Amino acid sequence: MFLTRHETVSALPHLASWREGLLEDALAGRALGRLWLALLAVTCACAALYGGVFGSWHGPRLALFVAVKFALVLLGTAALTMPINWTLAVATRAPLSLRQVAVLTFLTLALASAIVASLAPVAWLFVRSAPPPGGDARTAHNLLYLMHTAIVGGAGCASVALLRSALARRGEAGVRAARAVRIWVVTFALVGGEVAWALRPFVGSVYYRVEFVRDGALDGNVYEFIVTDILPHLTGRTRPEGGS
Repeated sequence: MFLTRHETVSALPHLASWREGLLEDALAGRALGRLWLALLAVTCACAALYGGVFGSWHGPRLALFVAVKFALVLLGTAALTMPINWTLAVATRAPLSLRQVAVLTFLTLALASAIVASLAPVAWLFVRSAPPPGGDARTAHNLLYLMHTAIVGGAGCASVALLRSALARRGEAGVRAARAVRIWVVTFALVGGEVAWALRPFVGSVYYRVEFVRDGALDGNVYEFIVTDILPHLTGRTRPEGGS
């Protein structure tokens, strides 16, 4: 029932090449528990790696917090989107059970987390090149926030596109599943953005102290923050507070 270390380590290239019938097993409903455990391990490991970079601008304490929280964001997103994704699969007549949808959901997130982990060195260079946190570093904070948002969002879109393309090449069942998967990018974006907002800070604020979860975590939303705080500051119409 438990994965060996070799199985866990080999999961990343397995994801990238679609070898050894991973999708065939998922579509046929074979070994779903083992597949789910492998994908869970890859998702958590890669998310923790990038999360450490995500929070490192504000020092090692926030880096440790975000290594944990970014994995929690992906797990929370998976848990909340699985029922929606299964409903979409039913609506598009995809031959997928809830367990199969769970595996494909985690496959999408595992791919996304692997992509962001591969970009961690690039993100780290930008973080290390930025001025240290402080009252005069708000522009650096906003640019880093947008950079991380773009990387994570882009990885999510790429992972859905990869999965959809791979499914579409696997017979009628795969084609129907691909129709459902193409809509998942919307559910991941909406749900994942709000889960991340509730668990902020990630980059860290130039005004507030470092903490695991900020007071008033459910106030506002990520889209409002970007439109009313980050973008106005970068375009010269500043607000007196901000940070996530």
